[in-house]
Amino acid sequence: MAEPNAPKPKWYYNVWFVLVMLFFVVGPLGLPLVWKNPRFSRWVKVVLTIVMAVYTVALIDATIRMARVIMQTVEQFNATRP
Repeated sequence: MAEPNAPKPKWYYNVWFVLVMLFFVVGPLGLPLVWKNPRFSRWVKVVLTIVMAVYTVALIDATIRMARVIMQTVEQFNATRP
C-alpha cells in the first residue's frame, strides 16, 4: 500500500503511456522511458528491451521488403510504357 506522504509519480511513468510511446510512437528511442521508470522491475526492463529490438528489426525488414516490391512494380510499369 502506498504511503500517504509519498510523492505522486510523474505522468510519464504511467505504464500504459510508456508502452504506447515505446511501440507506437518513438520505438527504440523510448527505451530511456523504460529504464528510468521505477514501476518496472529489472526483469521487465530487460524483456521490453529485447522485445523492442526484435520489433525494430522486424519493422526494418518489412520496410526493406516493401521498398523492393514498390521498385519492382515501378520497373514493371515503366517496361510496359512505350
